[in-house]
Amino acid sequence: MANKVIKDEFIDPRGKKIILYEQAWDIHISGGHPEMINRYDDVKTTVEDPDHIREGRKPETEELYVKNFIHDDVFVSTRDIDQETTTIVTSSYSGTDRNSKGTIKWSKQE
Repeated sequence: MANKVIKDEFIDPRGKKIILYEQAWDIHISGGHPEMINRYDDVKTTVEDPDHIREGRKPETEELYVKNFIHDDVFVSTRDIDQETTTIVTSSYSGTDRNSKGTIKWSKQE
């Protein structure tokens, strides 16, 4: 990861630092999910102020942050890459949360 350029760093509501690399934004998010190109602020908000955080595809290392916006939901997937001290954004996309799987690990108290 040393050669990767950091685009931004976020802090989730549990105090966990999440790193977004330029490559993840350019290739996996903007390139793979073009609906997200102009939604950078929504990605940031989803990590910093999610409605809930679910287990990801690999529950031991991955999490899915979910934020409900007016017209759709935004999802940000993350992965721990070294003993839970570094977590990176791997992708982000929009859609609906109604068919999401995975145990909820954290939920906003309202």
